Amino acid sequence: MGQSRISARHANVDELAAELELNEDAYRRALEIAHLIPDKSDWRRYIDRFLMAVGVLLITAGITAFFAWNWADLSHYYKFALIQGGIVITVLLAWGLKIHTLGGSASLLAGAILVGVLLAVYGQVYQTGADPYGLFLSWALLILPWAIIGRQSGLWFLIVVLLNLAVIMYWTQVLYPPEGWWSLGQILGPLVWLWTTVTDSRLASVLFLLNGTALLAWEYFAGRGIEWLQSRWAPRLIALIALNTVVLPTVIIIFGEGLGVRLHLKVLSPALMAIAFAACIYYYQYRKHDLYILTCTLMGAILVIMSFTIRHILTGFFSSLILAIFLMIQVSAAAYWLRYVSQRWESES
Repeated sequence: MGQSRISARHANVDELAAELELNEDAYRRALEIAHLIPDKSDWRRYIDRFLMAVGVLLITAGITAFFAWNWADLSHYYKFALIQGGIVITVLLAWGLKIHTLGGSASLLAGAILVGVLLAVYGQVYQTGADPYGLFLSWALLILPWAIIGRQSGLWFLIVVLLNLAVIMYWTQVLYPPEGWWSLGQILGPLVWLWTTVTDSRLASVLFLLNGTALLAWEYFAGRGIEWLQSRWAPRLIALIALNTVVLPTVIIIFGEGLGVRLHLKVLSPALMAIAFAACIYYYQYRKHDLYILTCTLMGAILVIMSFTIRHILTGFFSSLILAIFLMIQVSAAAYWLRYVSQRWESES
């Protein structure tokens, strides 16, 4: 006689525990049997991955700081020999440890980051005069074969970030350089003129299309069963970036007249935001279950609604109290809907 198989989830265990009237110890044991509580090996694996990622970032940051501090005391030969030696060592480590192991993946990622350091040092030593966008674009192209061979989320996410930076810098340095006091960004640093990424709807829309395309490609190939694309941290971060490129410009548009900000194509970002919200709510509710992206989408909608309410509707002495109540209602409604969606997923599994 065949037996039906039910996937082990918290909702199923909770239902069985309530029917059998299990005490706390028995309930916890049931969760352990169903592998719903991480055991020691799971915690060790999570800690190993976290420490490995932090170690890679600290080592590459240390190498960068070393060159910044000792720049004047090092000859050109030492600079290039040290960086290229580091790249060779990381590649050999990735090959020796096997690319698809944790150590091999971390080594390959460290080597990819060092490629960017090498390009930056090359530009400083020979004073090529190339614009910074060329550095990030060249960096992405050089590590593209590594990403194809390595098949790891970290390298592909790094490429997406580099392409974003290349587009931003090409736009702000070549196509539409910031005017007025924003030109001080060349001296004060990139965080000043990167303000144009949210005040210029054209640039924000280009970034949305770039990140939206990357997210669609990621989800498509992940849906085809490619194993190394199954981790969710990278598509969630890409989705967060894509949502920010339409939500923040829309908020700036709402407050733009009051802030005296010159805006471009006001209707573009709100229209793309509506499309992005509808697509995320449908896809990540019915096709690919992801509460994190649904939560980000709802929080973006709340931010826009509150901004519009503050700017155009509520004024007067009691407006702060009304806004606080309105915000609590929206957050409560969003939490209730997310819980409803989560429970529906549990019942459908």
